[in-house]
Amino acid sequence: MKRVKWPKPKTERIILLALALIFQIVVIFIIWNNLVAYSNFIEIIGGLFSLIMVLYLILKDQNPAYRQSWIILIMLFPLFGGVLYFLIGNKKPIRGMRESIAKQEKEHADEIKTVPDVTHLLAEKNESYAGMSRYLREYSQSPLYINDPIAYYPSGEAMMNDLIHDLKQAKKTIFLEFFIIEYGVMFDLIFNELIAKVKEGVDVRLIYDGFGTLTRLPEDFEEYCQKLGINALRFNPVKPLVSMAYNTRDHRKFIIIDNEIAYTGGLNIADEYINAVERFGYWKDTMIRVEGPATWNYTIMFLNLWNAFKETDKSYESFRPQSLPELAQQNTEDLKNISNIYGFVQPFGDTPLNEESVAENIYQSILHQATDYVYIYTPYLVISYEMQVAMQMAAKRGIDVKLMTPGIPDKKLVYRMTRSFYRPLLNAGVEIYEYEPGFLHAKSFISDDKIATVGTSNLDYRSLYLHFETNTVMYYHPVIKDIKEDMLASLAQSKKITIKDTNQYFLGHAWDAVLRLLAPFV
Repeated sequence: MKRVKWPKPKTERIILLALALIFQIVVIFIIWNNLVAYSNFIEIIGGLFSLIMVLYLILKDQNPAYRQSWIILIMLFPLFGGVLYFLIGNKKPIRGMRESIAKQEKEHADEIKTVPDVTHLLAEKNESYAGMSRYLREYSQSPLYINDPIAYYPSGEAMMNDLIHDLKQAKKTIFLEFFIIEYGVMFDLIFNELIAKVKEGVDVRLIYDGFGTLTRLPEDFEEYCQKLGINALRFNPVKPLVSMAYNTRDHRKFIIIDNEIAYTGGLNIADEYINAVERFGYWKDTMIRVEGPATWNYTIMFLNLWNAFKETDKSYESFRPQSLPELAQQNTEDLKNISNIYGFVQPFGDTPLNEESVAENIYQSILHQATDYVYIYTPYLVISYEMQVAMQMAAKRGIDVKLMTPGIPDKKLVYRMTRSFYRPLLNAGVEIYEYEPGFLHAKSFISDDKIATVGTSNLDYRSLYLHFETNTVMYYHPVIKDIKEDMLASLAQSKKITIKDTNQYFLGHAWDAVLRLLAPFV
């Protein structure tokens, strides 16, 4: 195949954009502070405005630590802090974006309701898990499925042969959604197949995040894809204007093939994710391949976001997995027998469009319901007090809680924040390990050999409260054994952290306190 010459990103644009944003923030700060100093009346108005903002945040149904940080900023810088919150701190995206996405979700809500409810079969095994499943169906519009084979990949490079094979077999559709895309070996392997499939008449669509690709793709990448026949959408492009929309990012990562196969997990499309290049030692990531009716949940997530900005599909019926009607025709006894073999699968999405922190609630539920162990992969540990307490209480109940973070960080400031949470967790009995070969980017929970999640949600504020994310919960599924084996293998390559490793002088603790205050902004 003839190699395509892709346009390259322009460094000058990125520098100018950054300077424009910094300039606007500085100007806002100078103007408001000069106004306050100019008049006692304006100072009083500013004080009242700050008080109103503080009361608003106290009553707001939002994470306490996130609110606390903004309250302190507003009290320190009256008026300016309130204006800044409205511009970049408000969790909800701008109204137009919110209404466009909500419109699609409402119009296509019935697409999910047609999925047979098999929660009663899960309840026969574990009523607590069934409660979790009901919560996801109700608050994330994400049904539960059985009879879905899943393959687990302990690294990015382990996935590539299967992915390329499946792309080659695509007959109808290929949907891709990623936070980061960058030119390189992985990009060429995937996009060469996409271009070939376009020529065969396959409907290829791509959603990529405007911020995640800011330094990696050119501004006209979307238009160039269109010329090649790949329908592309750049989600929430970064513009030289301070806006509350900046915090709303699409952090989801999946590839859906013919609406019957889906790849999802921590990988983006860039060479470090498959260790074709080395950035921070060995890059440890995980993915799963889901096959069968459960891919419907991913497909609807993708189509709702796509049609919110490029209204293309009046109905999703033609995208429904062919295996879904077959599942609906099974009788209860057959479904029960199938579930005893294959277990249950429940892909779900998390969104900043509401105040429901779905991924965090699922993570906490796993910790609360554990009876033996909980093992956790996370690249970042910048957690709420509630999540911290959930980990501590699980350990205090005698649960074997093992938490793994990177041995080599990709962001040193966030790594320092991560380590600031170690001491209280260690004191409660949580075991913490740092993955010595390199950077751990996987986001997974596994508990009691019965439940596991693999997905895109990090244990940090941005991921849990401000981004679009997707995770997959597996209950009593045979693949859980593979996930556990991978975690145990990774533990053997990791350094166990002790209280002694967290000892430092007063200034170090003071710096950690400042970082914890800034944590919701990072």
